[in-house]
Amino acid sequence: MKLKNPPELFDVVELLVNLPEYDRQMGEQGTIVECYNDRDFEIEFANDRGETTGLCTLSRNQFIVVWKSNTQQM
Repeated sequence: MKLKNPPELFDVVELLVNLPEYDRQMGEQGTIVECYNDRDFEIEFANDRGETTGLCTLSRNQFIVVWKSNTQQM
């Protein structure tokens, strides 16, 4: 099933789950840096200085989009 408004590169996402294997907690925000298919995405997490603190390949059900890069809207 195709999503009406699928996640895209550079969208900001928020974790819906804890990811202890990546030392990430529900509610943390990251940016989509790669779209592998309709379900799997590479998410980059960064600190306040813009330094990458982690990269995770996540499925669509593990996050929500909180900011769309193409429309710059929440």
